[in-house]
Amino acid sequence: MLGKFTQKLIHQLWVIDMPLTDTECRKAQPKDKQYRLSDSHGLSLIITTKGQKYWNVRVTVHGERKSESLGPYPDLSLKKARELAYELKHRYSRSVLHEDLKPYFKEVAEDWFNNQKETWSSKHISNVRASLDELYIALANKRINQIQAPEILQIIKKIEARGSLEIAKRTLSRCGMVMKYAIAHGYRYDNPAGDLVCALKNKRVKNLASLTASEMPEFLRKIRAYPSDAQTHHANILIMLTGVRVSELLQARWEEFDLEGRKWDIPEERMKNRLPHRVPLTEMMIAELQALRLTHNQELLFPHRLNNKESMRSESILAVIKRSGYAGRMTTHGFRSLFSTVVNESNLFNPDAIERQLAHVPQNRIRSAYNRAQYWDERVKIMEWYEKKVKEWIS
Repeated sequence: MLGKFTQKLIHQLWVIDMPLTDTECRKAQPKDKQYRLSDSHGLSLIITTKGQKYWNVRVTVHGERKSESLGPYPDLSLKKARELAYELKHRYSRSVLHEDLKPYFKEVAEDWFNNQKETWSSKHISNVRASLDELYIALANKRINQIQAPEILQIIKKIEARGSLEIAKRTLSRCGMVMKYAIAHGYRYDNPAGDLVCALKNKRVKNLASLTASEMPEFLRKIRAYPSDAQTHHANILIMLTGVRVSELLQARWEEFDLEGRKWDIPEERMKNRLPHRVPLTEMMIAELQALRLTHNQELLFPHRLNNKESMRSESILAVIKRSGYAGRMTTHGFRSLFSTVVNESNLFNPDAIERQLAHVPQNRIRSAYNRAQYWDERVKIMEWYEKKVKEWIS
């Protein structure tokens, strides 16, 4: 606690510069952008776009400007904020740094990461780690409570400038999650990443290109005539027949397949929804798999030609599509869209069975009740019917 003499001195110091009043603080309303009301001696009240108010103080130490959050208003009164700001500036002036009271950004981020990763897929863990590495370049050794919005925006804008708009948004989102984690642990009172998304470019959303059923005979004639290697040829046919996501096929291992039982079990760690999925195998699929098996003896169905421990890249399939004259008209995901459209428009099958075959899980379903073999008999009929359509396109 500060003595009466010190409190009186603080009051005298602030009176000199026409300081804020409690009425101004109380009546301050949110605006389109976050803003601050300045008091004296580096103290200011920041008002977010959502109407949250918190105290911030700026000080200069050894020529470097530093900023710290003090607490939310009105929980922390104007009078108390001034006392804390004065005390903090006094401590900095004596080079007794306040920084040791709060951890570094990297420490908080790693704590958050380790606390969350048990529920994430290996692919998501890798993506989050990449986002944190981007943030660590500038923020790793900064105190969590001293980081301000412009510093974060500068990092995100550099990613955006590379043309990686989605990565920029994901990195910003994960920075925000770290800040929320810091707030929960009392390391700071605000989320400086919270309102920055409006400062980023909007990516033009467009549906991934896909052909219609009537265009498939000519398309298949051209890609089958294209001089690609055997594995890429088999990948094109199998991605069309199965209706799975391209990554689910290219990263598949032979141990997942039961050709006699006519089923393919994709483990949960490779599924987008983190749930195991079973695909019925038809005669044409089995024939393609058997022919593919003759091309190599590796664990992966589609090993990379330079490193058999990694899978073939989807770009290999897309390259054949583009070079066959379908750039911008068809994509690898287009096969999956085509499957969904053709089967749904047939009006022959239960929509729930189709959704389950596409590994779509309704938001209102309990995950624990998920059964990878649900609607199995009808899904077998769906895949057999669709195989007949493909044979018609090929013939």
